[in-house]
Amino acid sequence: MKEKKKVFVFDLDGTLFETSAKIQGSPDAPDFIEFGDSRKLLTESIPLPMLYFAKEIFREGHTVYILTARKRVISNAIYTLLLSYGIKPEMVFCVGDSGLNVPYYKAEILAQINGFDEVYYYDDELPNLILAQKTGVRVFQVSS
Repeated sequence: MKEKKKVFVFDLDGTLFETSAKIQGSPDAPDFIEFGDSRKLLTESIPLPMLYFAKEIFREGHTVYILTARKRVISNAIYTLLLSYGIKPEMVFCVGDSGLNVPYYKAEILAQINGFDEVYYYDDELPNLILAQKTGVRVFQVSS
C-alpha cells in the first residue's frame, strides 16, 4: 500500500514560538512594526512544544509549510529561525501584507494547497481554525 502524501502547515506565533513582539498603537489603528523585526524574531523567540512535533514531522520526511500573519519582509528570517532548529520548511506563507482579515487570508492559502492526500493545519487562534476547517483541511488548535 502506497503511503499517503501529507503536508503539515503550522502557524508561527503562539504555535511554534512565543514571541516578544507586541502590537503597538490602538485597536482602531494597530501597528505591527515589531513583528517585522528580524533581529527580534531570531534572538528573542522562545520555542514552544509544537516546534518539536514539527521537527519530528520533518525528520519523518513530510512536507512542512509555515502560514503566518506576519508580512513577507520577515519570511527569510522565519526560514533561518526554523533551520536553526533543524526544520527546513518547503514554503513560508506570510499573509500580513494582505490586510487585517487574517483568518480569511490563511483559509485562502490553505484552499490552494494541492498535490497532497492530506493537509494538516496547526494554529493557536480559533478564528483561523474555523475558516480553515471550511477548506477541508484537518485542523488542530494549539495552546501555547
